[in-house]
Amino acid sequence: MQSNRDRVITPAQAFRLGFSPLGCVAVLLPMIPNVLWVLLPPVSSPMTADTPFPPWVHVIGLVCQSVMIALLILVINTRRRSTPGTAVVGLIGALALLGYLVLWVLYFLTPITPTILVMMAILPSVYFLCVGLYLQNYPSLVPAALFASIHISDTAMSYL
Repeated sequence: MQSNRDRVITPAQAFRLGFSPLGCVAVLLPMIPNVLWVLLPPVSSPMTADTPFPPWVHVIGLVCQSVMIALLILVINTRRRSTPGTAVVGLIGALALLGYLVLWVLYFLTPITPTILVMMAILPSVYFLCVGLYLQNYPSLVPAALFASIHISDTAMSYL
């Protein structure tokens, strides 16, 4: 008879569907400024974008973003363990979120610049990758990375 210690855990066994309160809060935190944006317009009008990508690329980005959000909320790593590495990733993620929120303050109170817009694409992308790593929700990293690459490159090519 095989003991629990000798039992091999497959990747599929390490994850289960459920509700991750931490994942849900992590997804909702960067969305708060978007609500304010709807209710209170910024001081200066947004710059017009010259998007270099065809519409289907934006669809892929939107699908990846939606899948990433769903995975962060609905997939739980049953083997998640705290390590010094997860603490560092958590700190980097928290700093990225804090920087993103500061950029929103600048967005509302100062003239909008291309640098602000590009950083507003980079920092939440870093944040969501860090959330996936912190939660050890590895399935979320694939759509998060694809979304980040599309979002950052589109924003940079549109405004720089």
